[in-house]
Amino acid sequence: MLSPIKAAHKWLFETHPRAGVATIYGSLNVVGDTCAQVFFSEAAYDPIRTLRFFIFGFGIAPLALMWNTYLERKYPLRVSNDIDLASIPTAPEYVPLESVKVDAPPSSSDSPRLHRRTASTVSAQGDDHKLVLPSEAPAVKPKLPPVDRVVLLRRIAADQVFMAPISFVVFLVCMGLMEFRTPTAILVRIRTALLPILLTNYKVWPFVQCAMFLYVPLQYRVPLSGIVNVAWTIYLSWENAR
Repeated sequence: MLSPIKAAHKWLFETHPRAGVATIYGSLNVVGDTCAQVFFSEAAYDPIRTLRFFIFGFGIAPLALMWNTYLERKYPLRVSNDIDLASIPTAPEYVPLESVKVDAPPSSSDSPRLHRRTASTVSAQGDDHKLVLPSEAPAVKPKLPPVDRVVLLRRIAADQVFMAPISFVVFLVCMGLMEFRTPTAILVRIRTALLPILLTNYKVWPFVQCAMFLYVPLQYRVPLSGIVNVAWTIYLSWENAR
């Protein structure tokens, strides 16, 4: 029986990865907006505003996961990304000398050459001398090639130059719709807030994404970026409320 933590991990990242990522990301947005309202605002706490951030985070997280999956396939950082590691040969099969014996010693009439040990003359001796199965032989750990820095820069550029402006426009539009603003007010908000948000983004997220692309597996990338996104949500919440 799985422990509660392992069961939750399996549900979040294996059984229902999109729903799990959406739940985690939305919850982290709640934390970020709550901190923004409690510590960086003089107005009374507005739970509806926090709910809006949860809905946005819950809805955008699966799309972020799909985008990261596309980047992973379009810009592979290592050549071995397309190589099946299972096809790399492991250590050759072998049998320790201590585990073999000769059933019958060579007779005096045999050739003076050394007796050849064949498969029929090899047998196991007790618990201390067992044949080593191929699966028990020490495997040769494949050495991954270095990261292609040019491809890494291309991946970061695609994320920050192409996707970042789109995601912030989507954020401002969604927030405006949930706040029941008019299309004209939403457009004015985009014109006044998009550039400051983008400039602040370029001071933080390229470095965060570089670390994510290099060291974080794909299925954990969006949730972990959501942790950094708590501080970013505080800023977005403050910027959107101005």
